[in-house]
Amino acid sequence: MFKDIAVSLFSVSEDEPALAAAEKLASVSDADLTAVLLELEPEPIYTFEGVMVTAMWTEVLAQAREGFAKERALLDARIKRSERAIAVRELVVASGLAAGDAAVHARHADLTVMMRPGGDNWRIAVFEGVLFGSGRPVLLVPPSWKGPELGRNVVVAWNGKREAARALADAVPLLDKADLVTIMTVDAEPSVDGVGPAPGADIAAHLARRGLKVEVRNLDGLGRDSSDILMEGAARIGADLIVMGGYGRARLREWIFGGVTRAVIENAQVPVFMSH
Repeated sequence: MFKDIAVSLFSVSEDEPALAAAEKLASVSDADLTAVLLELEPEPIYTFEGVMVTAMWTEVLAQAREGFAKERALLDARIKRSERAIAVRELVVASGLAAGDAAVHARHADLTVMMRPGGDNWRIAVFEGVLFGSGRPVLLVPPSWKGPELGRNVVVAWNGKREAARALADAVPLLDKADLVTIMTVDAEPSVDGVGPAPGADIAAHLARRGLKVEVRNLDGLGRDSSDILMEGAARIGADLIVMGGYGRARLREWIFGGVTRAVIENAQVPVFMSH
C-alpha cells in the first residue's frame, strides 16, 4: 500500500486535478499526503554584453516572490476545504535546478502525483527529473480528470521490457484494488525474451496468481502509432488508469524521433502511472 504520497504543484488552480487525484489515492490507502509547492525563481537578467542587470532582476524576483506568496495562500485555503490532512512543503529553487531538487523530494514518498506535462518545458523537466532521478513511480493526471474512479479498471501497457515490469511491480498497491486489469499489447509478436510465445499470457498468469481478474488484449496497430492505439484501446474499455514503463529507449533518441512515452505524456486523457 502507498502510505506516503506527494503531489507536485506549480499552480494551485491549474494543478487541481492532480491534487484531487492525490486526495483520492490517499483516502483509498489511508496514506499521508504532502503538497510540494514548486516556486521557480526567475533566471538573472543580463545585457547583451553579459553584465547582470541587478536592479531589473531584483524587481522581477520581488514580483515572482509576491506571486509565490499568493499561490501559498491559495493552497492553504484549498487545504482547509479538504477532508484529509495535507502537509505542505515549499520548494523554492532556481529554474535550472528544479528537476534535481524535485527528484530528491520525491524519494521521500512512495508515489509522486503531478499534472500531465503536455508541452510545458518546465513541467516536462520536473517530470523527467522525478521519473529518472527519484527511484519512485509517478502518476500523471490529465487536465480533464474529474474522477471519481481511479484504478478500478486498469490497462497495463505491456511490451515485455524492463521498464514495463518495473512499472507493473510499483503499481501493485493499485492493481490489488482493481476490479479488472487488462494486459494490452500493440503489434506484439511471439518471442522468447519479451512478451513470450503467447503475447501477454505469461504476465497475465503472474497477476492472476495474486487473485486479480485479468484479461489480455493484443491490438494490431495497422501501421499507426502505438501510442494512439494504446490510448484508443484504453478508452474503448473505459479504463480509468494506464500503467506503463517510461522511456524504453534513450531519452535523447526518443525526443528526436518520437516515442510512446512522449505521446502519452502529451495526450493521455486518463491518469498514467509510470516508472523507469
